[in-house]
Amino acid sequence: MDLRQLRYFLAVAGTQHMTRASEQLHVTQSTLSHQIRQMEQALGTPLFDRIGRGIRLTEAGEMFRGFAQRALTELESGVNALAELDSVLRGQLRVGVIHTINSSLVPPVISRFVAEHSGVMVTVDEMSGIDIEEGIVSGLLDLGIGFAPATSADIVAERLFDEKIVLIAPRDAASTGRGTMRASELAGVKLALMSPRFMTRRLIDAAYGQYIAGNVTVEMNSIESLLATVRCGGVSTILNERALLDEGDLVKIAITHPGTVRTAALLWHRKRYRSAAARRFAEMFMAGIQG
Repeated sequence: MDLRQLRYFLAVAGTQHMTRASEQLHVTQSTLSHQIRQMEQALGTPLFDRIGRGIRLTEAGEMFRGFAQRALTELESGVNALAELDSVLRGQLRVGVIHTINSSLVPPVISRFVAEHSGVMVTVDEMSGIDIEEGIVSGLLDLGIGFAPATSADIVAERLFDEKIVLIAPRDAASTGRGTMRASELAGVKLALMSPRFMTRRLIDAAYGQYIAGNVTVEMNSIESLLATVRCGGVSTILNERALLDEGDLVKIAITHPGTVRTAALLWHRKRYRSAAARRFAEMFMAGIQG
């Protein structure tokens, strides 16, 4: 088994499709199929079930996938470490970012980074905090910009800044006209919220669950869709304050007694090698938010 076969296996596992995987790898489908068969023979077990034109991982394939990804990630880290001996940044940088930070703070940093380090291919994926942590642990991401504290013991979180959790309502709603409201008053507000898949929703439930349990009528996985729904009237939402930068027809109302904040953070794997590209991007990002 060689490094190429690991890449082939992971591409097929990721796409669940031979044709798409071969296009992604820029090899013929017959070459890809042959390499996968050789890999299965070397391991002594099928990694994929072939069903008509479809393909999916077997139980053994699912188990092996994590090991293969970690092995490939470690090897790539070693290659990057050697490449950095001449102090020239190159290779690939994979960053996972939560939506509100990606939309407002990441673009200027990306622009400066690629201008200074043209040899680095940067991939930025907008993801939920949970998916970012999973990506870092699995080795699919080099760096995350998410929340502290991290839920995984494998991740180190470096604090960036705090954001208040606020009520966002139509400007003409009865609850507007004041800058704050007590948490107990949320009991009378009909709400549309992010789904429990998102860490911010979990923070909201932990802080205000006793007041909002019967008031959540809509759940969505898109901040833009939530804000658009609130603009249409009938509901308000609870989000971090950065989710609404241009208030316009909406207004932010601070929640008190208790107030709640979420902490944005850089997320790193606790043990994995931090590439020079990832370290430099992190430095530029921190400088950007401080300046």
